[in-house]
Amino acid sequence: MAACSGGVAPLTVVANAPGTFNIGEPQRVLVGLVDAETAEFLASPDLGTAGVLIAPDMTEREVPTEFLWTVPDRVGIYLIRNTFDQEGTWWIKLRPQGMTESMQASFIVGNDDPMPGIGEPAVSIETRTTAEHELDEISSDPDPDPTFYEVSLDQALSNGQPTVVVFASPAFCTSQTCGPMLDQVEAVASKHPGANYLHIEIYENLDAETPEELEISDAVTAWGLPSEPWVFVMDSEGNVASRFEGALGEGEIEEALVAVGA
Repeated sequence: MAACSGGVAPLTVVANAPGTFNIGEPQRVLVGLVDAETAEFLASPDLGTAGVLIAPDMTEREVPTEFLWTVPDRVGIYLIRNTFDQEGTWWIKLRPQGMTESMQASFIVGNDDPMPGIGEPAVSIETRTTAEHELDEISSDPDPDPTFYEVSLDQALSNGQPTVVVFASPAFCTSQTCGPMLDQVEAVASKHPGANYLHIEIYENLDAETPEELEISDAVTAWGLPSEPWVFVMDSEGNVASRFEGALGEGEIEEALVAVGA
């Protein structure tokens, strides 16, 4: 393999959308390990990997990683949890076992994340439901759970229960991670019935003939989402308790639900 020790060093790729890292609160950094010659994703549950974070002041520290499937049994990625204490340009690289240390990638940590942050009120906005729309008008999920489309987001945030919102577009998601992320939330919903569960499509007009004709939904714009998919967990008062970009680790959503009493 080209990326093995003695060959071309693999690449670290930060999978989070730009502008989503803030200082002072726990963050999830998603990083891919890519073969520099073939562009193949190398992350695997069998490949142990350490991460190295380099702060703007050039201090380094090694951090543990967790493996996640983004497309089950096909494409994997590593998750690093960190609370950043400096604004500016950070760097990250990976040290996979039996391979050359990767080339590093940069990302920006700031203090102006456009989305609702942990502890902040969720954006209350009316969303489409099956009370007024056919299911295939508001969901591109090939096998949708009808209960995810019964309540509008503004109603859910004000009914005194925790709320889980999945922003995803399974039929149009270029990263192929929207479907798996929605599936994971659907799988745990029945185990934690004390919460509202909503799937909100990224696009309004699912019947568009071309991708260029797709229109971003009002909810996505109001929430300031720079990418897809996202999962937000709100407490019973409508404040954001957890948020997840791109991929969910095993048990992460259940831990978030338990934390809000669902």
